[in-house]
Amino acid sequence: MEMAPGAGPSWWDVRGEWAEPPNERRNGTSGVQRVVDPQSGATYFVKRQVNHLYRSLRHPSGRPTLLREWRNLQRCAKLGVPTAVPLFFDMRVGAAGWEAVLVTQALEGYASLEQGLREGRWSAPRRQQILLKVAEAIAPLHLAGRKHGHLYPKEIFVRDGASVAVAFLDWEVARWVGLPRWAAQSDLARLWRSLAELGVGDDDRRAFFSHYRSLTGLSNLRLRGVAAEPAAA
Repeated sequence: MEMAPGAGPSWWDVRGEWAEPPNERRNGTSGVQRVVDPQSGATYFVKRQVNHLYRSLRHPSGRPTLLREWRNLQRCAKLGVPTAVPLFFDMRVGAAGWEAVLVTQALEGYASLEQGLREGRWSAPRRQQILLKVAEAIAPLHLAGRKHGHLYPKEIFVRDGASVAVAFLDWEVARWVGLPRWAAQSDLARLWRSLAELGVGDDDRRAFFSHYRSLTGLSNLRLRGVAAEPAAA
């Protein structure tokens, strides 16, 4: 499958099955298609948007939220934060307003942390190892003063093989907040509560938190919705 515009079907033109059906928001739509190259068998995820916008001081009239996601993926690559590999982005003004397309390489062999926990896929030692890897992977983002903004187990993907690998998805709302402490408190509060809801016990969550603090040097964090900073393991 040729993906270069002008030399066959471009990423604007290719179609696949909906992995995430289009949802409507403020008169705009956004959805994700799974596209398989019939020649190589490689799988890609193509996110498409029409008039699905964010606004800022720089862009008061709005720009596609995929532009923000694309830029965040580029920043993650520089910081060493693992994500799905971004391959292509473009945006244009169409009859209905802003249109945008973002293509990432599929995370082959990965499953969401949420799915793995719900299905009880991992032994207790392996589960703790995975959580420590999550702490290691997200720490550089927070130390740069940036937050993910939607750090839930369904957005954290795990590949469990000879070694553990993780990657984070859904970067549309990630942004710079200034201080590492602010970034950490926002993201870790979400993750702490959602892990508890999925049955991850206090010992595993505290081991995660202790490892995170040893990596970042951040202490006395105030996690919204958590009574007090989790004690060290």
